[in-house]
Amino acid sequence: MALIILDEWLKYMGIQKLPEEGSLIDPGPISFAIHKNWGIAFDFPFRLEFIIICSLLIGAGLVHIAYKNRYKHPDITLAASIIIIGALGNLYDRVVYGFTVDYIILFARSAINLSDIVIVSGVVLLLLSSRRTRKSKRTIPSQPVL
Repeated sequence: MALIILDEWLKYMGIQKLPEEGSLIDPGPISFAIHKNWGIAFDFPFRLEFIIICSLLIGAGLVHIAYKNRYKHPDITLAASIIIIGALGNLYDRVVYGFTVDYIILFARSAINLSDIVIVSGVVLLLLSSRRTRKSKRTIPSQPVL
């Protein structure tokens, strides 16, 4: 949660102090500027209402996954929780600003923020945890029925 608070502070400071992405004269591999993402990933355009509703539905699904796996597979619960926390940072931006605030510009092409990094980390952890869970189910020998 501290990462998201840090991310929101960086976004606020970035809006106050950083230049707009288009005004960078000589962007390097990593630059810091404000990019306003009005859509979803990769600036794919969608209406704000649709994005918020989908975010809430996906969030509800992740809460269900986290709750369902809390005892048997705590790593899946952790991964789902990490994704939720990162998504809350971007959802906050959409509600407050009307867009997601990205401030890390990679190779003058991609714009991300700390919430995006948290979400991707959670997705990777969820995929690894799900794979481990499936593997362990296959290696458990069948119990004879008495």
